Amino acid sequence: MSDACLPHTAPASLGTRVREAFQLDWTYRFLNHGSFGAVPRIVEEAACQWRQRLEARPIAMVGREMAGLLGEVRGRIGGYLGCAPERIGLVTNATSGVGSVLASIQWAPGDRILLTNHGYNAVRQAVHRASERWGVECSITDIPLSIGGDGDVADAIIRAIDPRTRLVIVDHVTSPTALVFPVAAIAAECRRRGILCLVDGAHAPGMLPLQIDAIDADWYTGNLHKWVCAPKGSGVLVASERTSVWTHPETTSHFHGSGFVDEFAWQGTRDFASWLAIPAAIDFVEGVVPGGAMSHNRALALWASARMADAFGSEVIGPGDGSMTGSMASIPLPRVLEDRWPSAQEFQARLYDQHRIEVPIIEFGGRWHVRISAQVYNLAEDYLALEAAVLAEAS
Repeated sequence: MSDACLPHTAPASLGTRVREAFQLDWTYRFLNHGSFGAVPRIVEEAACQWRQRLEARPIAMVGREMAGLLGEVRGRIGGYLGCAPERIGLVTNATSGVGSVLASIQWAPGDRILLTNHGYNAVRQAVHRASERWGVECSITDIPLSIGGDGDVADAIIRAIDPRTRLVIVDHVTSPTALVFPVAAIAAECRRRGILCLVDGAHAPGMLPLQIDAIDADWYTGNLHKWVCAPKGSGVLVASERTSVWTHPETTSHFHGSGFVDEFAWQGTRDFASWLAIPAAIDFVEGVVPGGAMSHNRALALWASARMADAFGSEVIGPGDGSMTGSMASIPLPRVLEDRWPSAQEFQARLYDQHRIEVPIIEFGGRWHVRISAQVYNLAEDYLALEAAVLAEAS
């Protein structure tokens, strides 16, 4: 990252009021919001209240009122994510959304699914399972870490499409490398070629300003338990008008054949409290820093990653202008750590056990990286402590 683009100072802390809104153990420095998020107290309370209502009148709530309640939830999600409520399927997580799509397509042997090497391992495993079940092929195209901009990513994926490609799965925000990919451009080219496109937006809701329908992919799946701060088990699968008529949830239940909304609303008995608390989570992330949570988090991630890259003698992955950075960033670690620790997981455990820092260490492209997250509760001191811990272990 060039000095011209480097934020030299961290954004101001949002104060103890924001930290007190979360239930985190503050004796640790939590720099891994990107994995499972952190549920604010007010959102947890909303889920508990819904659970109490469900237990007080289980048949009335689930059997007679749930359809209307989930309609209100979808309406709130649709306004927040820029998509039509009647094409929002509620799922447990983005992986479940991917599974629903893979199971809905009528495959022919030899059909090809195109992924990138930046994709999420669970999605890759789901595609491997599809290969075993239906005889489809998995094709993984490499996107080098020396990315100059959006165009490099789109060009690499488009070049990898061949006549047998049936589906392209592309991350909106990559999990191992924390890069924001140009999904709208990729979806447009797939549409032009008559190829299906699924956007894995696991990290994007709450991190990026979204207008999902404007992306115009065949499907967009995302988690709400990450950057939207909803309870665990909250995710969405948004289908386009052209695919919603034949997309079904992984679990077949009573309403199979009744339409997209009904099928996804009832996937068997479950704890509906997580879904019902989603509006409370949206209210929180929209109100905690009115108009500024996303920009604050991005500024913090840019500052921290640039500082650590300089301290570690490495570079932040992605273009130097920060155009492909959201609220996370991956920074290559000093190579000496790879000689001193048997695995990235063991070094991650060392940071947790000895330095009380929760942060993922990811091996990618033959190099260990630390992937930092920036959320409204994080302080500049959190990243300074991580930097000091890494340098101490590398000295």
